[in-house]
Amino acid sequence: MIQISKKLLRNRLRKKRNNLSGSTVKSLSVLISKSLNQDKFFVNCENVVGYVPFENEPIISFYSKKEVLLPKINNMKLTFHRNTKEFQINKYGISEPKNTEIIPIDKIKLILIPLIAFNKSLFRIGYGGGYYDRTLSDFQNKKNRPKLWGIGYDFQLTNTNFQSNSDIRLDKVITEKNIYV
Repeated sequence: MIQISKKLLRNRLRKKRNNLSGSTVKSLSVLISKSLNQDKFFVNCENVVGYVPFENEPIISFYSKKEVLLPKINNMKLTFHRNTKEFQINKYGISEPKNTEIIPIDKIKLILIPLIAFNKSLFRIGYGGGYYDRTLSDFQNKKNRPKLWGIGYDFQLTNTNFQSNSDIRLDKVITEKNIYV
């Protein structure tokens, strides 16, 4: 039952996000970036895992100098790499860094995670591959794990409790209208 509701939500909200105009994505992204860049924890992070926007995901602008790391699929999990601005396209059509040097997750303070849907309990629906959940499950109960912040649009908020035992809870979700904690 949970998987069916996730699939329906994923399809409906992915379609809605894909129908956003380029100018709407840019204007909403500016608001999201402003909220993010005003957050004290974010400001004090030396490195941050971001993402290369895909299918109208918010475009994050970093106002201060940070080392930006990017995820790459590696053996059913994600590894994190410095952004050298050289990319390759993975099997899903998503740009990944060509850089092969892996930055250990214990050296990372903050991971920004795009989403297709989220609920007020701060669980997210992604594309369905489970890469973030598998990668972060080993660190779920550790005190020094990175903060996990979802990045999305306010229309992606749903009242549905779709989460399962394998889903990792976010610490925060930032949209153009709200910060959910």
